[in-house]
Formats: sequence, C-alpha cells, structure tokens
Amino acid sequence: MPTATAATVTADPPTSYVIQNLVLSTLSAADFELLRPLLVPVELKRNAILHDTNKPVEAVHFIESGVLSRVARTQLDGPVEVAMVGRFGFVGVSVVLGTMAALQRTVVQVPGLALRIDANDLQRVMQQSPSIRDHLLRYVQLLLMQKAQLSLCNAKHEIDKRVARWMLLARERLQSDQLPVTHDLLASMLGVRRPGVSEALAALESEAIVQRSRGSLQILDVESLRHKSCECYRIIHDRFGMLREMNQHEHVLEIGED
Repeated sequence: MPTATAATVTADPPTSYVIQNLVLSTLSAADFELLRPLLVPVELKRNAILHDTNKPVEAVHFIESGVLSRVARTQLDGPVEVAMVGRFGFVGVSVVLGTMAALQRTVVQVPGLALRIDANDLQRVMQQSPSIRDHLLRYVQLLLMQKAQLSLCNAKHEIDKRVARWMLLARERLQSDQLPVTHDLLASMLGVRRPGVSEALAALESEAIVQRSRGSLQILDVESLRHKSCECYRIIHDRFGMLREMNQHEHVLEIGED
C-alpha cells in the first residue's frame, strides 16, 4: 500500500469551527489556547497511511471525524487491527512518549478530518504545560488498554461477536449508524477470511439488526447488536467513559484565517 498524506483544509472566507475531538475538548481553556495556533485542519483520505512502523513521526493528528486503524502486520499474514482511533483520540502517541518513531502503521479506514500539530511543536508545548502532557498520557493509557483487549478478543472470540464489536466501536467514533465499510475491510481488520465476515453479516441481516448495501453497513437495532457482541465492546466502551464523563468545552478554531 503506497504511503499517502493528509491534505490541508482551507476555508474562504474564514469560518469558526467547534472542536469535536474529546481529548482536545476536555482540555482547560488555558491549555487549549497553547495548542490552538499550532493546529492545522487536514483531510483524512481513505487508505492514507499517516504513520508507518519504525518510521519517524513528524506530526500528531487529533481525529475530528472518520476512523483510523493502528495495525500490526507480517509479510505472510498481512495487517490486523490492534486499535481503532476516532474522535476520542489521536495518532502519534510516540511523540507524547518521547520516542518519536511509530510502533505500528496507522491507516485511514473511514475518511474524515483531523487537526494536525507538528511533533516538535507538541513536545515544546508539553514542556511548557505539564497538565497538557498529563492529559495526553491519560489517552495513551486508554489506547494501551484497548490494544490489550483487542488482542484477547482476536485470540478468543468468534467472528460474529468480533464483527458486532467492531461495528459498535466504529459507530461511537463516527456518531452514525451508517458505516461506510466493506466486507473486505472488516475481514482485513479482524484478520479473518472474507466469507466468515459475510456469513456473520448475513446472520445479522436476517434478524433485522444490520442492513447491507454496496460499500456500506446500516445498523438498524443497536441494542440487539450489543447483545450479539462479546464482552470486549462493553469493556472498551466503559473505559473510554473516562473521557466522555470529563467536562467538555466548546473550544473554537478559526479555519482560513491568515
């Protein structure tokens, strides 16, 4: 897969934009002001690779919309998702940890928008404000928890339960019951064969829980889908409740302002 870059978003005339990312929106007003002039809106294009394994991380991306996957891979087996990132988080955690090199590849699965900050700028701000550093490290802890839970899920649980878990997590990050994903994408992220995913989705459709269409999945019955999922969805959902329960602020970013 070729490396792709995110395109800068411009607006003419300037427009005010309320931050959607929960890591940023739960920062204090004073801390957000330190970051605000350094954040650049960028478009996340499908299949774009923001970071690659063992390569330097030049920027951190706070996800506003869309879904990205952190994937582990081998030459023989291909990629498997080890963490899903959306509006609850950011990619480029190695910058926060001070290592500056990516541990896994990060790929855009569902297009969206992110706020990009140069890695050196973020490190400088974290030195200036330990409260920003501590706040970002709380998310890193959540990400590590998610990676550990998905490792257990991929090793122990049946395909149908993992498909339900993936769709529920994606739904929360997209804030939509319409998921623009294919059977092939799900199979790749779960590390299974496509027929197994198709069979699981067909069973969900037969119970009017999901409706399939070309390149998209519509969740019709969220509560029933939760019952079909393994416990891993609830565990991850509950742990990320830490962010959802924090005080959120309507931080504003000006787009297109010179």
